[in-house]
Parts: sequence; structure tokens; C-alpha cells
Amino acid sequence: MMAVRATMKSPQQMGGAVCHGSAHIPPSVFLAVLAWAAMAAAGPYTEPGVNGYVDPNGRPASPDQAEAVVNPIFRAWATAVVDYRPAGGVSEQWLDASKTLGPATGDGMGIASLGDRSAAEIAAGAPPGWIVLGFTQPMRDGRGYDFVVFENAIVSGYNTGAGSVSGQMFGELAFVEVSSDGVQFARFPSVSLTPDPVGAYGTIELSNVFNLAGKHPNGGGVCTGTPFDLADLADEPSVRAGAVDVHDIRYVRIVDIPGNGHFQDAATFHIDPAGSPSWAAYTANHPVYDAWPTFGSGGFDLDAVGVLCEQAYSADINLDGVVDGVDFALFSSAWGSWFGGPGWIARCDLDPARDLRINADDLAALAAQWLGEETWRWTGGK
Repeated sequence: MMAVRATMKSPQQMGGAVCHGSAHIPPSVFLAVLAWAAMAAAGPYTEPGVNGYVDPNGRPASPDQAEAVVNPIFRAWATAVVDYRPAGGVSEQWLDASKTLGPATGDGMGIASLGDRSAAEIAAGAPPGWIVLGFTQPMRDGRGYDFVVFENAIVSGYNTGAGSVSGQMFGELAFVEVSSDGVQFARFPSVSLTPDPVGAYGTIELSNVFNLAGKHPNGGGVCTGTPFDLADLADEPSVRAGAVDVHDIRYVRIVDIPGNGHFQDAATFHIDPAGSPSWAAYTANHPVYDAWPTFGSGGFDLDAVGVLCEQAYSADINLDGVVDGVDFALFSSAWGSWFGGPGWIARCDLDPARDLRINADDLAALAAQWLGEETWRWTGGK
């Protein structure tokens, strides 16, 4: 997703024709969505979640909708529970780890909980709960996102804007790790900008969270999961040493984060804060806050982990299988932004150089892929 430890450059100003070679974005589409560029979300990480289900027209659907089908962007789901070690206090009905296998359900009851830890347990060094899932079909680092984690987060005030997301959400967060052999794991570098504790069953602004599972709503007719890009692990020590092969990932480990602030993100991993004053938030790691303490189905509640089809068209920003006006609206909303800044959407950084800014190079990449259609796109049999 990003070039780790990159140096920030000033965003360029939009200008010139919106075209590249023979590909053209219709002026009507261009003008219609320019207004989205002025939209500002509460936090900088507004990446939409990946829909678990679609309707016959390929639009997001509730799992309960009569004609809903599992989103064909998923090519595989977790097939085995390799290890399950919940923290204490989980009610028996939430201890069936087999519920985490197969497709996402969008059912808040069809989950396995990882449990929570008390302040005394955390102080004593008790580990958070975790679960390790195995996959019959390994995943590899392809174009764009590679897999998706579904938690049963509940939204209280949800704004999709031009396809980006923000809003208050009751969600329990977790670190995500991957492995080739089930022994050595690499953890995704995360960022959490929630400034203060939120208390028991409090809410967080979901756009303040990056690379932590559980930041997208999954329940009440909305079934979305948090996507992860294996390219984000390129500079992780176990990957650089060859202990974890991002082209042969067979295991995913989800580790609950008790949300009292004891556990920290990995903000300093991402970028050199000396590259720009805008990156002052990355001079130190931050405490991770979420609803804490929780009980019964406490801690992270896992619904499913799905493996995505590899994308031929990275400019299909909203992952509906075609590069069209919706994607351009998303791109326009992120225009001129940079990683960690207002309006940033990671998937809009389309240029292979991945310079952590959205500019004319990314616009050229989008135009070159205009109207490209993925082979997996759901057309309802038409």
C-alpha cells in the first residue's frame, strides 16, 4: 500500500486534460464529482470496507436480502482453526471457533470472541486472546488488498461520503499477523489516533484507525470487513529475513487489543516524520483505545477472514469490479491528500512509485485503466 519511510513532497495542483493515451474520463463525470474533493472526514483513514455480499446489480447488499450472493471478489475463506486461546470471561456461547470458518455472515451472533483483560491482568503481563486460522488456498501479495477480516462492529452515525467512511462505531480492535509456516508471524503496522480512553462499550471514530481489524461495520444489514495489503509488510523484519514469505501466506493470527491504552500502535514504522511537518503524528507510537472493559462476548469478535481475487485494475478503488465514475468520485475526494492527512484514501495512491500523496501521476494511472472490468465482476447472470 505504501512506500515505508518515504519522504513527503508537496502535493501538485490539478490541471490539464483528464486523459492518458486514448483513455478519457467524461467531462460530465469529472465536473460532477469535483465537489467531493472538499469533503473532510473526522480522521485521515477513510478507506471503505469490503462488502461481504452484493445484489444482482453488483451493489452492496445485506446478507438477509433475498437475492444477495457472497461477493465474488472473494476467492477463498479460512478453512481451519489452528489455535484458539481466548482470554478469560468469554461466555460459552461465544467460544465456538468453527463459526469463524467460511464466508462472512453479517450476523452478530455468528462469531467467536477473543475475550478481554482486566487492568490487573494487563499489568501482570497476561497475553490478550488470539486465534490462528489456516487456509487451504494460500494467499500472496498481489495488486491492492489481499484479504479481509470481518468483526461484528456496530455503527452509531456512519458517513460514506463519496465512498470514503467516517463515523462513530462500537468496535473491538485487533492486531493482524500472517505466517507462511504457522510459527513465524509478521504483524501489520498499525496507526490509532483515538486520543483518549472511551470506557466500557464506548465508541471510536473509525477513520482514526489504520491497519487494525474491526474498524468497519458488520451487522444490522451492513456487512463489510477491514482489508489488508501484504505489501505493507515489505519492511517488517521477519519478512526481510525471509522467515515470512508474503507470496506464500497460509495462516492469519488475530490478536485482541484490550483497549485501555496499554498496547500501542506502530506509527513510527510508517514514515519518516522529518519528511514533512504534516507527519508530526508519526514521531512516536500511540496508545490504542477501544471499548474497554467488555464482558460476555468481550474483546474482538471474529466473523470471518476472506481471501480476495487479485486485481487486474488497481483503479477499481471501491472494488465493485469496474473502473468508473464511482472510483473517480473517490479519487477526487482524496485529491491532493497525503498519508495521515485529511481526505487520504490509501487505494487512490495508484502510481507504482507509491509516494504517499495523491497527484497527477495517480490520475494518469486511473485514466489508463478507465472502464477496465475485472473477470470476477458479478453481473447477476446477465
